[in-house]
Amino acid sequence: MSNWLGVAGGMALGAALLAAPAMAQDAPEGPKTALGNKGLKFSTDGFELNITTRVQARLTYQNEVGNGETGTNGRDFVNFRIRRAKTKFSGYIFDKQFQYALQLAWTNSSQELIEDAYFRWAWNPYLNVGVGQGKLPWNWEEHTSSGTQLFVERGYVNSAFNHGFAKGLWIDGRVGEDTPWVKYWVGVYNGVLKGNTDFRNSDIKMNSESFSDGVVDGDMMFNLRLETHPMGEVKKMYDDRGEDKYSDVLFSVGLGVNWLITGFNDALLRPDTGGAPAPSSSRNRTSQDTLSVTLDGHFRWHGLSADIAWYWRHTDLHNKGRNDFRPGQNKAGVADLEDMGFTFDIGYFILPKQLLVGVRYNMLNADDFWDSTSTPTTQPDARKFGIRPDTTEMGLTVSYFVHGDNLRLTFDVLYVDQQLAFKGTTASQLGVYNSPPVRGAFTDGDVFKSADHNSLWIVRLQLQWIF
Repeated sequence: MSNWLGVAGGMALGAALLAAPAMAQDAPEGPKTALGNKGLKFSTDGFELNITTRVQARLTYQNEVGNGETGTNGRDFVNFRIRRAKTKFSGYIFDKQFQYALQLAWTNSSQELIEDAYFRWAWNPYLNVGVGQGKLPWNWEEHTSSGTQLFVERGYVNSAFNHGFAKGLWIDGRVGEDTPWVKYWVGVYNGVLKGNTDFRNSDIKMNSESFSDGVVDGDMMFNLRLETHPMGEVKKMYDDRGEDKYSDVLFSVGLGVNWLITGFNDALLRPDTGGAPAPSSSRNRTSQDTLSVTLDGHFRWHGLSADIAWYWRHTDLHNKGRNDFRPGQNKAGVADLEDMGFTFDIGYFILPKQLLVGVRYNMLNADDFWDSTSTPTTQPDARKFGIRPDTTEMGLTVSYFVHGDNLRLTFDVLYVDQQLAFKGTTASQLGVYNSPPVRGAFTDGDVFKSADHNSLWIVRLQLQWIF
């Protein structure tokens, strides 16, 4: 009997050893960690986490030339700074269709630390649902990562029109995988005004659910973007595909439409009310709605990149309540605003994937109108009011890619010319690279001393590393 028990035990042990490989194949996989080209990747069954950090260290020299006795000569500077330091966490939870992203911008204030914070249900390629905060997909240049721009900074015109980050609910999708014939985003978001004279969305700050804080007041924004990439997807502001693929032509066309509805408070634009709030609710009697449209095109071939975009914005200003606005004979005030601009960037890799050169030409035509404090009967020329100066931007850039986007050195030279409008003696204009001077009224003769143009020379040297 003992011999039979020994034989049976040996057979059972052998069967267990033979079955062990098969059982190991059926067992769930353990955690995996990998260091890729961009960041750290951690994955396990039903979970994935990608961590990427982007840092941009920059040296800037700016020389301002404001001609005339009341110009702004002397506001020159040389400055080292960490322009961006961002860490992004992204991946999926439970299943690949449940995606998430969280991006923290360490150089921002505590109220603007969080840039991306959204959840996306990737149901299928044609229809996905997202909720939270992210970069608003309205115009191409702003929506393209700052780590893959032609110049170290986006252009002047983009900075005058983009809508930044926004909180809301949206759907997106695409038709076609490697060749997306149609990509779309459509959503509804908070309408948080950038400023009382800056009619763009700015919803990056943490805000509360209350009417009295002046942030959430039933204001809304609706956004739509459509793109087509019929020859393959265009992703960056330059063509770094290399010799194996860069002979293939790529091009895409995009359209963005945005409607922003908010209250605002500015006495110069609505002098009869001064944007005064109603006593009971603390909400402004004055409101605005802005329609913004952009159309852009992109071409890539043999290391050559060409990007062009056109921008148009129309703002209607309204009064509500008992103090309806009624302009008098002096044409004080303004019924609406209309701004327009275009951008053109072209780049070329002299050495494929290594040495890139590029040029930029941007132009902004900002609206001007009757000054609400002017009296044209006695001062017929003191009638122009401007929120932004008409601006032309020209630039040259050279980049050396040590290790692709992960380690890149860029040198930019820009010339910016601002044609100034009248804006009284105390008000200031909105600028992107500076606070432009204004052309004073005729009250004290300063208009003969101040310049009608303000010019900037900007030189930037930046090192970018991504890990």
